[in-house]
Amino acid sequence: MSKAYEESDFIDSKLNAYPSYTEYKGIQRYPPNFIFADLDLLSFRDPQTLERALVAALRTIRLKINGSPTVLWSGNGYHIYQPIDAIILEEFEQFEEFEHPSTKFLRFAEYFLTNGKCDPSHSPSLKSCMIRIPGSLNSKYAEGKSEVKIIQKWDGYRPPMNMLINSFRIYLVEQKVKEDKLRKRIEKKFGIKGDLIHSISWIEILLQTPIEDYRKNAIGLILAPYLINIRKLSYEIASVLIKDWLRKCNQVRTLDFNYEYKVKYCLNTSIRKMQLPLKFDTLKIKNNELYVLLSLIMHRKSNNDQITKID
Repeated sequence: MSKAYEESDFIDSKLNAYPSYTEYKGIQRYPPNFIFADLDLLSFRDPQTLERALVAALRTIRLKINGSPTVLWSGNGYHIYQPIDAIILEEFEQFEEFEHPSTKFLRFAEYFLTNGKCDPSHSPSLKSCMIRIPGSLNSKYAEGKSEVKIIQKWDGYRPPMNMLINSFRIYLVEQKVKEDKLRKRIEKKFGIKGDLIHSISWIEILLQTPIEDYRKNAIGLILAPYLINIRKLSYEIASVLIKDWLRKCNQVRTLDFNYEYKVKYCLNTSIRKMQLPLKFDTLKIKNNELYVLLSLIMHRKSNNDQITKID
């Protein structure tokens, strides 16, 4: 392994926190005994806010589980690594009704112990929980800021998982209730039933249409909630689609805002609050110019489709 790191000049050197095989015959056989929390500077307005979030997270970890984790500077934020004494949740009856409880526990623990300030794009799992190697380099960030450094070392104590189990159980039940409510809201607002993935034609057209104005609002009120809660895309894919759209918009008129932060914030809000996008009729009130533009494009597309069918 060390030879591979040397051959790559220690650039983006990572190690999976869990063994290669955590399942046997489709059944989870390894406990979620390593909590990984990511505080990314891009999720915060400034470095000072990031520092306060780290201090608050370490205080919460100490108060909730009496933990003292390893903290790394990742090149543009902090990684918090807290080993715990854990059990295989899939083996317990109280978690039978929930899919993949061990993976869900990792994500719950990250959110809970960072007071909801963790990077929304970070989704640790037993199959993929890649941790950076101290002394390695993070290629995403500028030279001089990219070295991965140890800020604090783990004290060697593994807090018992049962200190979080009650909160985790409550979280699972609350998430299930929220998901049921979201399905009902989607059905009422858009007439979409069940868990099937759907698309909304005018928003799909917007994703292909660069615009000069209303771009910040379009991300937060339309695109982010649509991609996350209607199309049910992952954070990563939704982020790529919105950034591609913004690059097209930038060619029409230069962006005058920090779009990296804006995209992260809007996707995070859509996930946490389970927001739904605007209806097309509501867009007419919010931004009539954009409403008219998209109406014209849909009208042309409809006419072209009819001509194609005749041909």
